[in-house]
Amino acid sequence: MHATKAKPAYPSPTLDKPLVMRNWMTASPHSIGRDQPLAVAHRLMREHDLRHLPVLERGKIVGVVSQRDLYFLETFAAVDQETECVDEAMTSDVYCVAPDARIEEVVAEMARHKYGCAVVVENSKTVGVFTTTDALHLLAGLLGRKS
Repeated sequence: MHATKAKPAYPSPTLDKPLVMRNWMTASPHSIGRDQPLAVAHRLMREHDLRHLPVLERGKIVGVVSQRDLYFLETFAAVDQETECVDEAMTSDVYCVAPDARIEEVVAEMARHKYGCAVVVENSKTVGVFTTTDALHLLAGLLGRKS
């Protein structure tokens, strides 16, 4: 038998709440510096049950590293998690949106480009993350209301 982690409580979608990022994003997300070892990224993801980490340099978003990015890079024999840096695994083409961006526009763009997340940025500061999992929780909640 294995222990299961408690899943975060997702807000119950309601149509009286505007469908904008600030209402549905994960606020104050964990992040990592681009010069941190891959092992630190793994630890953060494991400890906080995350699949995406915004990558920062001097407080500014410079990339996103996903669990899949880390696993892919580590398939190469010469990769050492303790010495290789996050910027070797990150994607520098980050989909950034404003806190007032409409959910339907963001999810359409995420689907069109197969983005795993949108990073929510306000005044050059990362204030949230909205993932495909967040979008599915929102969809499930909205569909559940109609049944």
